[in-house]
Formats: sequence, C-alpha cells, structure tokens
Amino acid sequence: MAVVKPFRGYFYSSSFIKNHPIEHLAAPPYDVISEKEKVRLAEEPYNFVHLTLGKVGNSYQKAKERLQDWIKEGVVERDEAPSFYIDEQEFQLNSAERKKRTGFVALVRLENWEKKIIMPHERTMPKYSLDRLELLRATRANLEQIFGIFNDSSGGIDELLEENKKEENFMFQFTDYQGVTHRLWRIKEKEVIDKIRRIINPRTIIIADGHHRYETSLMYREERRKELQDPWEEIPEDYVMMTLVNMKNPGLLILPTHRLVHSLPEEKIKNFFSRCENYFIVKNFSNEREMEEFLPSAPPYTIGVYNKVEDKWGAITLKDLQVMDEKLGKDNVNRYLDTAILHEVVFKEILGINKDGEGESEYVDYLRGTKDVFALAREDNHYQLVFVMRPTPLERVEEAVAYAQRMPQKSTYFYPKVWSGLVFRLLDEE
Repeated sequence: MAVVKPFRGYFYSSSFIKNHPIEHLAAPPYDVISEKEKVRLAEEPYNFVHLTLGKVGNSYQKAKERLQDWIKEGVVERDEAPSFYIDEQEFQLNSAERKKRTGFVALVRLENWEKKIIMPHERTMPKYSLDRLELLRATRANLEQIFGIFNDSSGGIDELLEENKKEENFMFQFTDYQGVTHRLWRIKEKEVIDKIRRIINPRTIIIADGHHRYETSLMYREERRKELQDPWEEIPEDYVMMTLVNMKNPGLLILPTHRLVHSLPEEKIKNFFSRCENYFIVKNFSNEREMEEFLPSAPPYTIGVYNKVEDKWGAITLKDLQVMDEKLGKDNVNRYLDTAILHEVVFKEILGINKDGEGESEYVDYLRGTKDVFALAREDNHYQLVFVMRPTPLERVEEAVAYAQRMPQKSTYFYPKVWSGLVFRLLDEE
C-alpha cells in the first residue's frame, strides 16, 4: 500500500518574494538544464540552481552552507503546519489548446522495487544516482521533486484538489521561460488530507520522472538505518518528497525524446538507408517538411531519420516484428517500442553502437520533444544522424509496470517538468 503524509515544507519566504520575483528563483530540474541555461540562472544569486546542481559549478558542501545561510537570513521559511501542496501547471504546445495538469506534493514512504508498491518504468544510468547521493548526504534535504503518477479512475483526488484551490490556500504563481504557468496552494485541513490518503493508499505509484532521485533515496535510507542500527520506529529517511498526478488527469502529456548520433567513423554513416533495408521499409523524402508531415500518420514501428553526412531525409519502418521477438524474447512487453527497435536493431546491428552493452553514452545525445530537432539537425555540425521519435503511449507505460519490466532509458518525456524551488523538505527538522 502506498503511504503518503503531509509535511512542513520550506519555500521562499513571502517577504523575500516581494523584492525577488519567484520566476527568478525557481528552476527546472537539474538534469534538463542546458549549459546556457545554467549560466543565465546562476546570475541570480538566490536561484535554486545554487543548491541543486551539486558538483556542477558548485561543491556539495557549498550547497549545504548556502542552504543554511538562506534559512538564517530568512530567504526561505518553513510552513506552520503539515500540509499537502497543490501544484498546477498550465501550458500550451504549438497551436494546441491550453492544458492544465494538477497534482499534489507529499511525502511518500520509500518501498523497495520488489514490493511493487512504487514502480519504475525506465532503465537508469547509475552515475547520475551517485551524484544525487552526494548532494543528499551533504544537504540532508529533498530539494527536488520526484514525479509520480497513480491510477484513480474515480477522479476523487482530482476533485479534492480542485475544491481546495481556494484564495485562502493560495501561495504564489509565476510563468517560466517556456510559457508554463505554475501555481501553488497548500492544504492543511486534516479532513481533506485524510481523504486523499485513503484514496491513494491501495494504489501503485509509478515513477514518471526522477528514477535517479528515488534510487538515491533508497540508498541513503539504507545508509542511515545502518548507522542508527536499524531502529524499529520510522526515521525521516524512510520518506521522500514527491509530486503525485493522477494518470487520468487531462493535462498529463508524454512527449518523445529524440536521439542524435555523433563521433562515429564516417563509413558507418554512409549508405545508411540502404543498409537499413534488411530490417526496414525505407521511405525517402526530399526535405524535412515532407518527413515532418509524414510522421504523425506513419505506420507503427516507424522512426524518422536525417542522415546529415549525406544530407538525406527518410523514415524506416520495421518489416517483421519477429526480429524483436528473437532479440528480446516474447516475454518482453517492451520489445515493440520504437525506442527498443532503435536501440536493438539500428544502434547495435546497423551502427555497431553498444553491441557489447557499453559505449552508447559516447555516441548518443538526447533531445527532448519540446525542442526543434529539425533546426538542430540543420545547424549543428556535431551530429551525423538524427532519429526523430514519436511519443510512447501512456498505456505502454502501464503495461511495462504491470509486468515489472523497464523500458529503454529516455523512452518517455513527461511534460511539463516539475520545477524546483517551489517547495522542499529538510530531513533534520522532522
């Protein structure tokens, strides 16, 4: 059973926000901030990136000292009562209608994966978890949200959240540089909190974003329990801060993550489309516009490709699904995902990337679906091949979790990201 509870969150104080707009203080999650954005955000001395970036431009110890200074100076303050926090994000992509995604921030009891109460859906890269562990050890704070989703077809929690978007509960709002408007309210009424806890209690929580942070929290909990000789009572490290969203919420959106290949010997890139013909139906285009128009209605198992070395645009569609049955086994429910096809057939067989289970990170970069992959393909000479992906449907995420199988890394990109600096938690004050 998923156990959630309220907490006395920390946030930028109301007096500080009067002279320092919250839009200059909050920040995207550490792992999606570009080098250019880091410079811009760091120009504001009180921006939250000074705490979250860890080893990037800042030592873990400096993050700890800065956090302590901010508390002493009244830059951040602690809430008066244990609360849930309603997190609403209103956004628009391209010419589509505006959407709202509403969730709530709470503490969630950590559970090992094998209990199947909190479930992952993607593979992770261990080196990132170690960076987050060092930051957690130093600051003893949950600085950033883990984004979790749950299935509440009754809509009971969504109704309670909407009912409590009251003026007296409102904390602040701002619009970020991507045009997403963030709003935060608190819920401190015990009756409402208890209703939410009862609804979510029998449900599974799926990690949508923040697998590394969750794994970091599991490692740190084990460390602390060992240090404390495994006490019977709960300790602060048994819980982690999450933003939880109903997967039936109309604002829940998954975008693709495109793959960009670089640094390969040129002979591996030449005649790429003809080399794909053993496995794929190949369709060529005269330009990017033709490919862009084709992809939304393309057949299943289709991936767009730009071969920059030869300046050719095309799309590849897997001919025979049996190829994936043989490669990953019929018991693998993720075997027909576009990302699985790309990694297993294109990367390993055709390009020779990661054939022995190593080396993919040396040759592949990832570009999230909010950015113009076509513009990048034209302008950046660093890249040789650009693979244009389509979104993974939410039902495939549910299926992977139901079978306790992880998708390839970066198979999903839940949008918008849950921003940092709106509310956070200190472990030592519980």
